[in-house]
Amino acid sequence: MSFVRGIEHVGMTVPDIDAAERFFIVAFDAEVLYRVLPKSADDQSGKEVGPINGMPEDNAQCAISMLRMGSGANLELFEVAQPEGESAKIVSMGPTHFSIVVDDIDAAGRAVKAAGGTLFEGPQDCFDAESGPGNKLWFFHTPWKSLVEMLQLPSEMTYREGATKRRFLPPASD
Repeated sequence: MSFVRGIEHVGMTVPDIDAAERFFIVAFDAEVLYRVLPKSADDQSGKEVGPINGMPEDNAQCAISMLRMGSGANLELFEVAQPEGESAKIVSMGPTHFSIVVDDIDAAGRAVKAAGGTLFEGPQDCFDAESGPGNKLWFFHTPWKSLVEMLQLPSEMTYREGATKRRFLPPASD
């Protein structure tokens, strides 16, 4: 489909937008680009925004901000009045996690831990199509238990015969 340009942002619901912004700033040098709905503004009720984004009528958006990390997709944070259920897990239907490409996975792991994240076992060698010298992955939970993956990919991907596209990877840092 020639009209598709790519993923512009990923949205994530968080329990405290100020704490979530601080986490991504400390761990990944994120920058808050703007606040679509500052915490100081009136909440947007589900009745008001539900027809647009599916927010239940008995809930509300309390704050929304757009963050930038490196040169990949943007990250939009949502604080809602009544967050539902547990955070996404790798076995959940729908979005389960997003991945951040880093140049130094060990340094990124230290930054995640210093910012309050919880690292799973790792870093691990990538496997199958992602395998290659120095290619590593490492999953972690944010302080509010959302699942995020870090990837260090200095080596090329292995593409299947007949592949006509290349996987998007943010360019290397300056």
